[in-house]
Amino acid sequence: MKKLLFLSAAFFPFLMYAQHDMHNMNMPEQTSMKGTGKRVEYHLNVTDTVVTFAKGKLKPAIAINGTIPAPTLYFSEGDTAVIHVRNLMQVETSIHWHGLLLPNVADGVPYLTTPPIEAGSTYTFSFPVIQNGTYWYHSHTGLQEQVGLYGPIVIYKKNTQTEKEKVILFSDWTNESMATVVRSLKANYEWYGIKRGSVQSWGEALVKGYLGDKAKQEWSRMPPMDVSDVYYNAFLANGKQITEYPEFKPGETIRVRMINGGAGTYFWVQFAGGPMTIIAADGKDVKPVKVDKIDFPIAETYDVLITIPADGAYELRATAADISGHSSVYFGSGKKVMAPDLPRLNYFGMLRERNKMDMGSSGKDGSMPGMDMQQKDTTQKINGMNMRAKKESTSMPGMDMPGMNMGNVKTAGVLTYDMLRSVAPTAFDKKLPVREIPLSLTGNMLRYIWSFDDKPLSKSDKILIKKGEVVRFKMFNNTMMRHPMHLHGHFFRLINAQGAYAPLKHTFDIQPMETVTIEFLANEEQDWFFHCHILYHMATGMARIVSYEGSEQNEFAKTGYKTLKKEDNFISHWFDFSALSNGAWLEAFISNNKNQFRFDGRVNWKGDYETESHLLRFLDKRDYLAAFIGFDYRLNKGITKNPQSNTKNNRRVFEAGLLYLMPFFIETELRVDQTGRFRAQLQRRDMPITTRLFFDGRVNTDKEYTVGLRYFISRTLSISTLYDSDYGAGAGISIRY
Repeated sequence: MKKLLFLSAAFFPFLMYAQHDMHNMNMPEQTSMKGTGKRVEYHLNVTDTVVTFAKGKLKPAIAINGTIPAPTLYFSEGDTAVIHVRNLMQVETSIHWHGLLLPNVADGVPYLTTPPIEAGSTYTFSFPVIQNGTYWYHSHTGLQEQVGLYGPIVIYKKNTQTEKEKVILFSDWTNESMATVVRSLKANYEWYGIKRGSVQSWGEALVKGYLGDKAKQEWSRMPPMDVSDVYYNAFLANGKQITEYPEFKPGETIRVRMINGGAGTYFWVQFAGGPMTIIAADGKDVKPVKVDKIDFPIAETYDVLITIPADGAYELRATAADISGHSSVYFGSGKKVMAPDLPRLNYFGMLRERNKMDMGSSGKDGSMPGMDMQQKDTTQKINGMNMRAKKESTSMPGMDMPGMNMGNVKTAGVLTYDMLRSVAPTAFDKKLPVREIPLSLTGNMLRYIWSFDDKPLSKSDKILIKKGEVVRFKMFNNTMMRHPMHLHGHFFRLINAQGAYAPLKHTFDIQPMETVTIEFLANEEQDWFFHCHILYHMATGMARIVSYEGSEQNEFAKTGYKTLKKEDNFISHWFDFSALSNGAWLEAFISNNKNQFRFDGRVNWKGDYETESHLLRFLDKRDYLAAFIGFDYRLNKGITKNPQSNTKNNRRVFEAGLLYLMPFFIETELRVDQTGRFRAQLQRRDMPITTRLFFDGRVNTDKEYTVGLRYFISRTLSISTLYDSDYGAGAGISIRY
């Protein structure tokens, strides 16, 4: 499974069956999980395919029944679903039924609840459909979801007539392989920032008057301000950048079932024909509310009503949160009427707003490098919980960050979580026992490791709960990224301004520095997954297992639990190679969560060479401090005037030392070799001068120094110039892998 993680390798649906006691999430009474309607059967064939979603480039993908997205699965409440999944790929796969209340064995997390569907095999599962609404399904194996393994689910209420409707699944697409994306994130390459204009260079800071903000950011060792991790080549609606439905007529009202199936993209959704009326969230009915824009978190669903105005084709537009692109769906025929463009993000303006927040540079309690942020309680006194009311529609959903305007994106008329009101009371019986569990979302952007309470899944314990109690998660986001959190197998109350009518959801978004409280009735058994639904955050550790005490693990968790737990601790590798007129340079890295091997070598055209090999162990939760051992081997015959060993030009020694990341991202190194010789070194990599021009520098107590510039032409290729105190000046090209 681990090997498949970043090769997008697998997928697995599941064998299910039906008798299962569950609680109705609108009321705490227990109901029987039985199908009472007809048997609805589907055959799904999972295959490798190729697509041309972006720039006409043919790229590998995964399809179900030959389509991306996968076919929409339609049911009515009370049906029995029978789904046969045939894996025609050469690797394993899986399917999770996102938001459906199912027997544990049907949930679809390989090695926890369900076995993977092996290559060439067919898996059949059956379960009763006990709910209604808009949901979706996707792979839970590796990064297969990113390359096409997702599709919608629509469940109608009993005995209801269908209405005019369309199902729209929004998604993102990259032409890069999954291995390349993960390597770029782990290496902290700037190429994605270059492509979307979010580098925040020193030159731009100087010109635009943000020099002090830039200095404060680098002093605190915080990465540049950003709203997304990956640069995407295309954004899709039902598998196309532009989709048209000309059959709809003026005056018609359409129910649009929207799903954010993006692997890493939040969307702004707007309709050119006027306001949208939200009638359901995450499959659950809510009191209708009209909005102009929807800030659409990953993995959530919204049902909205739109009315077609006069003659014309009116655009429903989903714009990526980083404003790097959008997809369009046109309803109606005739002249196209566009939704308004959103302005480009002002990243430095966002940085200034962030700097106004209560942040120090000591990192006392901060988990993101350089953050020492005090927890802000953003909730309100509801059902005995001490919570402070959020602002109305002037902020993002659930966001309480005074003055933050998301970089020029105006938020008037934007949906917020406080607007969502359930159509029926959702409060639990006050006599039920309550278990409150505080959780912090944490992470390290520099090394791209995400976690709960500073522990990725591979190092964490289970969250233990007991059946029959109300479980309350009080969550603080101690990172500077948003996180869409998804709890498998349960609906929870998202505590907001609606009191006893708080909405029921399966996924919620939590903003940077925000505290959010959810609560659910523990009415299940066995183990369930809880994780960030940004695919790359989950894959690198932001996940936990919620486990019912006294409940026996299912047979798959017994044998596969260790496999699941170690998935985020995979080995990644990358290197920088420069071929210049004065020599060749190579920096190579092999890394997992806490260990890293580094190789630094250089050779000139006269045959002089230097190599340093170090094995590092990171020691603190922010990964600022590392201890290392290594070997220094060099021979500069054309430079040295002293043939004796252990000089700076003639050395073969073992060494040990410490590495510490100082403000301004300066690596400070102190080492001692086997002969007792000490050396200190300072090094800065990838200092942005302009959007594409970067500076590298190094100096040590051996009186060696190197300064260089590189100008990025593409993700892998740059033009470089360098001066080295031993090897002189040179120019040429650099390659990053």
